[in-house]
Amino acid sequence: MQRRPKLIPDYFVTKKNTILQVLFATLFAYIFINIYRPFGSGEWYNISSAEFVFYSGLLVIAGMLVVLLSRVLLMFLIKKKKPVTIRYYILMIAGEILLMAAMYAFLEKFTMHDPRSFGFLFYLALQNTALILLIPYVISLLFFAWKEKSITLNNLLNQVRHSSNFISFHDDKGILRISLKLEDLLYLESSDNYVSIKYLHNNQPKSVLIRNTLKNIEKKFENSTLLRCHRSYIVNTKRVSMVKKEGTAMRLLIESPNSEKIPVSRGYQTLVKDFFDQKHK
Repeated sequence: MQRRPKLIPDYFVTKKNTILQVLFATLFAYIFINIYRPFGSGEWYNISSAEFVFYSGLLVIAGMLVVLLSRVLLMFLIKKKKPVTIRYYILMIAGEILLMAAMYAFLEKFTMHDPRSFGFLFYLALQNTALILLIPYVISLLFFAWKEKSITLNNLLNQVRHSSNFISFHDDKGILRISLKLEDLLYLESSDNYVSIKYLHNNQPKSVLIRNTLKNIEKKFENSTLLRCHRSYIVNTKRVSMVKKEGTAMRLLIESPNSEKIPVSRGYQTLVKDFFDQKHK
């Protein structure tokens, strides 16, 4: 059975990401040459630092033209006819390194009249060119992969967030801390700048502590099944089995293995009463 070739992920070879990769590699190469000065380039001519910065820029642009030709003439033309494989992508990058190294060695040998052999200059150029290209390539590819995974994760979280069966809680920095079925959520209890989320897992009471305030959570879940009943409590009304008056006090009985009773402060009694009266109309 013939093995199918592995394809490079599409987000690695989109026009936008390819342009970003080439621009990043160009900037990296320019900074690299001016700081590291490979091939003894700082001693080519008796020129000032400003002149070296200018001429090295021209050298980098010439090198990046090789990359652009590689991407436009090879990758995009191939991509129109068939998907780009990982093997082809690696060979393309290897070809870019070899062509750029040959160009730099040629310039060093025949333009700068370096007395060393072309083979030796090509070997040095190959090392430096690989370093100049592979570092920004790897960084950019890792960034593209991270960005794509982040988009995928955010889409998944949005699906969960907008699903009536799930509810998600974030900390005060907006980082997701827990997402659970709405039916498993019992209530929330505040503790200074933290909120303890009480829920069921395999019908056993559990809790998780996140750094946030009930005020922020109340605002986020306004007009939902979560109801503020006390300065320290928000309950999941789907889990309230009974609203009980005990003298002037009011309590909410939470349907759970421990049958917890959540107090309702005087300032919230009217709100709680109206909510459940409206719910049963």
